[in-house]
Amino acid sequence: MGSFCERWRIRPLELPRPWRYCASCATARTFVCSERFRVNANKKSLDVWLNYRCESCENVWKLPLFERRTVNELGAMFAEFARHDRELVWKYAFDLARLRPHVIKVDTDVRIAVERTALACDVQSPEHCCIHFDVPFPCDVRLDRLLAAELGISRSSLGRSVSPEHRDALRKRVRDGQAVDLTAHRKTI
Repeated sequence: MGSFCERWRIRPLELPRPWRYCASCATARTFVCSERFRVNANKKSLDVWLNYRCESCENVWKLPLFERRTVNELGAMFAEFARHDRELVWKYAFDLARLRPHVIKVDTDVRIAVERTALACDVQSPEHCCIHFDVPFPCDVRLDRLLAAELGISRSSLGRSVSPEHRDALRKRVRDGQAVDLTAHRKTI
């Protein structure tokens, strides 16, 4: 592991899957986001939902986003809802605080892609590695597994690259804005 300083953008490749009771299946099932909004007008007010489908039977469930809002209250988002804007869909699909009260649990262990960008770094040590994380959506990715996979090293050797008081942090989920400094420790014979 040589010296470098990088920004890693963690980009999910799929949406989280909520678990709900499916009336058609008569059991708890995972629901998949259809990446489409449903907008319903009731006189001058609008209701907006994000549509999901049961993975087994295609039964529809609508996650409530807005109730009894005017077009003016929704502003520019109204047009985005109408055209099923992908960015807005992903924003609401990853809004776990909004999702959790309506479901049994949420499976956030999704496939990810890591986009690595070099950064300027002041540290001149030949064995120093500095990584800054950009995680726009909450992904269920453990820091030690991510680092080991991307750096091509074992998790045990990764544990030796951080101070003992920071080893527990490696077992936690990677967070937006998090930074990790690694230093390779050489064994002397």
